[in-house]
Amino acid sequence: MRRRLAVGVLGMLLAVEGARGGQAELGWLWSPMGPYGGDARRLAVDPRHPDRVFVGTCDGQLYLSEDSGENWTRLTGFHRPGFCISRILVDAEDSRTIYVAGWQVLAEHGGGIYRSRDGGRTWALLPGTEAHAVRALAQAPSDPRVLIFAALDGVFRSEDRGESWRRISPAGDLEIRNVESIAIDPRSEQTLYVGTWHLPWKTTDGGRTWTRAGSRETGIIDDSEVFNILIDERNPDLLWLSACTGVYRSTDGGRSWRRMTGLPSRSRRVLALAKLAGQRDVLFAGTTEGLWRSGDGGVTWRLITNRRLTVQDIALHPQRPQRVLIATEEAGVWLSQDGGRTFRPSNQGFSSWVITDVLPDREIPGRIYCGVMRGGLDGSFFISEDGGRSWRARPLWGVKAILQSRRDGRRLFALTEEGVFISEDRGESWRKGPPLEEVGSHLAEANDGRLLVLTSRALLRYDESQGRWERVRAVEGQSLTALHAWRKIWIVGHGRLWMSEDGLSWVERTLPDRVGRVHVILEHPSDSDLLFIGTSFGLYRSRNGGRDWERCAHGLPHADVATIAVHPNDPRWMLVAG
Repeated sequence: MRRRLAVGVLGMLLAVEGARGGQAELGWLWSPMGPYGGDARRLAVDPRHPDRVFVGTCDGQLYLSEDSGENWTRLTGFHRPGFCISRILVDAEDSRTIYVAGWQVLAEHGGGIYRSRDGGRTWALLPGTEAHAVRALAQAPSDPRVLIFAALDGVFRSEDRGESWRRISPAGDLEIRNVESIAIDPRSEQTLYVGTWHLPWKTTDGGRTWTRAGSRETGIIDDSEVFNILIDERNPDLLWLSACTGVYRSTDGGRSWRRMTGLPSRSRRVLALAKLAGQRDVLFAGTTEGLWRSGDGGVTWRLITNRRLTVQDIALHPQRPQRVLIATEEAGVWLSQDGGRTFRPSNQGFSSWVITDVLPDREIPGRIYCGVMRGGLDGSFFISEDGGRSWRARPLWGVKAILQSRRDGRRLFALTEEGVFISEDRGESWRKGPPLEEVGSHLAEANDGRLLVLTSRALLRYDESQGRWERVRAVEGQSLTALHAWRKIWIVGHGRLWMSEDGLSWVERTLPDRVGRVHVILEHPSDSDLLFIGTSFGLYRSRNGGRDWERCAHGLPHADVATIAVHPNDPRWMLVAG
């Protein structure tokens, strides 16, 4: 029997056939659930079909829009956890060939370039790139066979669309390293500019020799991290450069520069820079304080988005210049259809939140609460009233765990980076709860109604009569990672599982081998012996109270599972997120 599985990029609804006895039948379909938005790192427009737009994230996800950013579909063939996408490049001659470059977030070195030849369905790592933390990738306008990538350890060139590579920057050079950006002269692939974390460099002979293309003496402030270099397609000696010190302009091929002073000093860290094709005076600058537009070549600037947005990339439609897309930190993709006069979020189908908890309201069908790690402009606590089809954010940030009171369904608790918060109206408004002296990670309510908070070293229990938190000594001093309370109290720490029926005496149970970190544990409300744990390597189940375990592999990703919840109106269904 197939059951429908509602799923977001970070969440899924899982059907479990029965709580007791027999093998559970796990069959499902996948469909987007949200909440939509989150961190969007890179954008790319297909030059041959400009309504096709790609967006990449810093957690190894890639999305495609076929309608110029109105709706997004995840390309499930590209799934690289821990891979931060630095560039997306669609081949200028073949739209089915796509390159995705990036680096490993948790490693000093390593990353690479992946290539798809079937429009994004399947991907292969290009040989010779895997050891490099790739920060930029460009295709030569004059010869599309030529690709250049820049990495923390230098600059590399391919003349066969990525089949082979050779270094073109001096090995071990102390200056041409930590390379963040590339621009190739449209007249010749032998001339290119690279921007480092210090200053820009230029070669006119394909990398055999290099000259510094900017310094304090020529108008660029030292230690200017060069994020972008633009070359005017009509006059290639006209350049723009964006850096942590602002926007610069050169009219002589990089021999001298003028810093454009129109941006306010607080907004001078320019992460993204774009220019309207054929209109050399119209520039867009994406900064840590919003998107700015200049109509006079960078002399003056006007803020055209909310100042609280951090803009990480900009994509302009080459045939419809009024259409502007921006990728933002924690606020998703935003779209303008009037040249930047107004912007709106455009994230239908795109979700890259790190979901920390999901909780269906047990009294109101279709109402779901969701917490995310950081949150956008409006908060990191989300409410859906239609089963996940749409979401709205409430002003609470850094949500780690959500709990609905057993005694009063209107009352919610949220554990955040700033402590416990309480809502008396199902999450619409919040007030600060009893102060915590330690940072908590998990939240639960014991049978007696007392609030439980798990920290990395202790279980805390709130004594309302005394107005203070007390430590549960029996599990103190362990490296604690998961907490759940229903009929029994369950705690995971340091590869061990404890169970208590009263919070006073504890019994140790087992955990499966080699599961990495256990993020969450859940006791099924219909059967106290049916347990689930979410781990670094997926979902596991025990039918006998934690004595034996089996992996729930049936179609679930082999990836982190961070939260599990049972549907309150049908306990055969579970909500799993990671």
